[in-house]
Amino acid sequence: MKDNFTESKEPAACTVSIGEGTLTEPGVQIGFRYHPECGGTVIGKNGILRYGTIIYGDVQIGDYFQSGHYTVIRGMVEIGDYCTVSNHSTLEGLMRLGNGVRIMSHVYVPTRTVIGNHVFIGPGVVFLNDRYPARREKPETPVGAVIEDEVVIGGGVVILPGVTIGTGSFIAAGALVNKDIPPRSLVMGVPGNIMPLPADLDKPNNLQLIEQPLDLWHPKGPDPQKAHWPEHLGRRPLSSN
Repeated sequence: MKDNFTESKEPAACTVSIGEGTLTEPGVQIGFRYHPECGGTVIGKNGILRYGTIIYGDVQIGDYFQSGHYTVIRGMVEIGDYCTVSNHSTLEGLMRLGNGVRIMSHVYVPTRTVIGNHVFIGPGVVFLNDRYPARREKPETPVGAVIEDEVVIGGGVVILPGVTIGTGSFIAAGALVNKDIPPRSLVMGVPGNIMPLPADLDKPNNLQLIEQPLDLWHPKGPDPQKAHWPEHLGRRPLSSN
């Protein structure tokens, strides 16, 4: 029995510009034409785009960008220098990231989210941009969170629509952020309890972590077998010999 599907041609990619020294692994799609009129994709120098990465048109990314495997970045996104979007994380488009934003694995960031400079976002963090999805007769325009500079967001945090997290704040793992957070606050719990930032956390983020030009798995980095192995683990990695 013949099916009713017709063969369609894949649309041509948007114009793509990739800076000198940026590595592109096989299985990467850059400049995905999501709309016939979409613009090009610009990626800076000395980055790495890993297998499974998809980056739409209308995207501008700075230098030293690192994507993980199966990273998705939709259209109308601006990303600064020294940014990372790790494995299976999604930027849903129409957003802006500053310099030195490090997004770990399995993070979801919806449209109309703004992230400042030198921000660390731990694994499994979920941002939202609609407080009443599918329950409005006339849906409101989605509004995501605003994350100011030097913020740390721990693993598994959920951030509700429209909130602002103030400069220098630290959101502990598993917290629910359901209201604005003043600058230099510590947030813990569900819903998040806002407390003064302890003295040992009241400092800028460590740029050696936030702005790493090469990660542990970069082919131009040092041999991982020779990297530091924590003594409390009791042994070193197996030799490749």
